Amino acid sequence: MKRRRMLLMCWVSLIALAGCAGTGEVIPLQIHPILAKSEAVSKPTPTLRVAVGSIEDGRSHKTGLGVRTHLWGGVSYFDVPGGNPADVVAQALVDYLTAKGWQVTKRGDGETGADVVFTGKILDFSVHAKSRVGFTEVTAKTKVALQAQNVADGSAIRMTLNGNGADDVFWFDPEDAQALLNDVLTDSFGKLVQDTTVENKQLRLKNP
Repeated sequence: MKRRRMLLMCWVSLIALAGCAGTGEVIPLQIHPILAKSEAVSKPTPTLRVAVGSIEDGRSHKTGLGVRTHLWGGVSYFDVPGGNPADVVAQALVDYLTAKGWQVTKRGDGETGADVVFTGKILDFSVHAKSRVGFTEVTAKTKVALQAQNVADGSAIRMTLNGNGADDVFWFDPEDAQALLNDVLTDSFGKLVQDTTVENKQLRLKNP
């Protein structure tokens, strides 16, 4: 009986170790803003129609989002479905502003009738996971250079939205990387709302 128990433990250990080795697979991450109920719009937002235009991928390394380094060798790769992070970040911005009560033109519907048009460039958008003995370290960084152009007078404001975060997890799941990256991106979008104000259907910085 004791011998069988030892053999079973050995098999379980071997299976666990095999699972800690990377296979080179690509792990798709779903990108979307994460807002708590307390962050929902609590008062009417000033009437302002905004359109999210093109977001460019300005990263120096444009392939994928990052790497998971496995404890016993090998790697897996993180990416977004379709492999175009610029599109998913633009859609995430649309979803975030909509959830905050802004009147946002859906992507693809054009910019007709908008008071403000957003464009931007992704400078960093990455997530990495490194497995260590007993835990996995997950890190994420975002950096988006954003421009908001007021249609009425042609003026524009520019902001760089930075975000970073880290977490240690005991049993790693790809959703841990996905959640951290979404949290970091959502927090960076928060700066846009916090640091701007609406004046006569134009967007202005609170402290220019």
